[in-house]
Amino acid sequence: MDTRVGKTRALLLLVALFYINSHVDIASVSAGIPSYGKCLSSEVRSFSFHEPPINVSASLADSRTPALAVSGFLEGSSLQGDTVHVVWEEGTRVYHRFCHGGTWSPIRSVATGEQPAIAIDVSGIAHLVFVNEFGGNYEIYYCRWNGTSWSLPRNVSNTSGISAAPSLAIAPDGMPHVVWADNTPGYNVIYHAYWDGMYWINEPIPNAMGGAPAVSVSAGGVVHVVWQDRDAPGAPYEIYYSRWNGKDWSLPENLSDSAAEQSIIPSIATDRNNETSVVWQEKVSGKYAIYYTRGRVGFWSVPEKISDSGAEAYLPSIAAGPSGTVYAGWDESTLARYRQRGISDATWSQFISVISDPMGVTDLQLAVDVNGRLYAVWARRVAAENWDIFYQNLSYKLVLPLVIKKFRR
Repeated sequence: MDTRVGKTRALLLLVALFYINSHVDIASVSAGIPSYGKCLSSEVRSFSFHEPPINVSASLADSRTPALAVSGFLEGSSLQGDTVHVVWEEGTRVYHRFCHGGTWSPIRSVATGEQPAIAIDVSGIAHLVFVNEFGGNYEIYYCRWNGTSWSLPRNVSNTSGISAAPSLAIAPDGMPHVVWADNTPGYNVIYHAYWDGMYWINEPIPNAMGGAPAVSVSAGGVVHVVWQDRDAPGAPYEIYYSRWNGKDWSLPENLSDSAAEQSIIPSIATDRNNETSVVWQEKVSGKYAIYYTRGRVGFWSVPEKISDSGAEAYLPSIAAGPSGTVYAGWDESTLARYRQRGISDATWSQFISVISDPMGVTDLQLAVDVNGRLYAVWARRVAAENWDIFYQNLSYKLVLPLVIKKFRR
């Protein structure tokens, strides 16, 4: 007699509570699955990916040069008070939208201007800088978000020359630091300004000339600045670095050190160990690629190419998480992607796709919250003559369900 007839046995095929909070480097690379998320989310979700990137501008006018900042603080093991802020330029104005508690605010116009940059302090206050023409001169202006509205713009640069390309970072004590390119002396120099509680104090960074500056501030309050400059008229651009300890600026250091190639548009981030990471766009064999170095004054790693050699890569962005993980992203005209590496990793992750669209993708910007979750914004062509700003939460938590299968013996 076959004792298997009429008998069943429950076979546990999968009993796994598989928690992933690793910014899609495992799932999307191995399975080819995009990670879609709400504006901020800490909930555990089933194995489904149905939430597309969010069009935050949704305008018939061109929306470009987005910037992104994420606030939040830890209470126990959960993220509290979390808010995403996105700003962009559209026509002659800067626009803003934020998401809190899973709900997006209406779009609001902040001020006349362009080239916005945004950052959030430890108390959750958003700070914004942008360029605006007033009285025939371009200046850097600053606004502060109080939770419901923006303050009136305040002139940060206040120079006689053209001020452009601002970058903004917030020190641990809440002090905003701004850098920009300015031609007041008759040639381009890099300016630095900070708010002392009553006034904006600004001055040129010694021996810093050129353009496209970027700034970060370490946990110790040290200000780090990178920019592009030429070693001689007509020579290719190089990437330079200097840091301010509150008293003195270090001598500029050439980080790219590629005299025969063009190195432009740097981005900078400083991790919890006060180590600074820098990425930039460099021309190699006729194509632009993304290069990376990390270190501190006088001690920098050998620059390494981190983009794919098969396509041209543009406009790099870098962000550092609280655990020391670094994320570097860029666009390849129709594709936006990024890679990551941990503080002790010797190599980068595989390429992780954010968005692919044959119509066109550009201006990828990355941000990390206090829980180490990764977020992105970018500009995407939605029609022949129209670009919109898109946002995506690139982190998720995943639970693989319990599956019980019965079979006969």
